[in-house]
Amino acid sequence: MPGMQRERVALTKVPKIKFVIIIAGAKFGGLQFGCPKLASNAFASPIECPSLHFIGEKDPRILNEEELVGCFMNPVVIYYPEGHKVPNLDAESIETVIEFINKVKKIKIPLQGNSNL
Repeated sequence: MPGMQRERVALTKVPKIKFVIIIAGAKFGGLQFGCPKLASNAFASPIECPSLHFIGEKDPRILNEEELVGCFMNPVVIYYPEGHKVPNLDAESIETVIEFINKVKKIKIPLQGNSNL
């Protein structure tokens, strides 16, 4: 969605997306999934939106998830020893999540419109 918003094909009447947290997410138009017309340029350049990705080490879709990670600048990635599901996090992973949230809390985004896109 941040790439589509940047290209002004989605979410044009709301503030810029501040961050994303993605659990087992894959890239549109990636190795396995087709690409909707609106998303055709979403990954044309690296996405600057802060991102936190959760990837299961036993997930059969792991290559698609890692491909999506590669589309973001400075992504934070947490691997967990399970499959395609919401993870149970260990203490180290919870600390990583807290650090990510504290970082994005400091980002200032205008409340109306997306004139800063």
